[in-house]
Amino acid sequence: MPRYEEEKRKNLDAYQSLKDEIRANYLGQYVAIADGRLVKVSPSFKEADEAVKSYRHRLVFPAGEEPEIGPLRVGGRRIKSSLG
Repeated sequence: MPRYEEEKRKNLDAYQSLKDEIRANYLGQYVAIADGRLVKVSPSFKEADEAVKSYRHRLVFPAGEEPEIGPLRVGGRRIKSSLG
């Protein structure tokens, strides 16, 4: 799996494991996940995004909402297109 896809999978797995905590503790704020961990929580999208801009793959989204992602691909085949 290419490095980008590995990072994407790591971040999606982190989101799934942190989803309940994010919804319980950070509503009204933006959440930034990169490198498989929660990196920043901020009332400002710009600030949250700035904290993870150096990462190849990152998720930045309002707490309480699902992050928007593209499909995960392995060997050119789509294996997951949403976080459902």
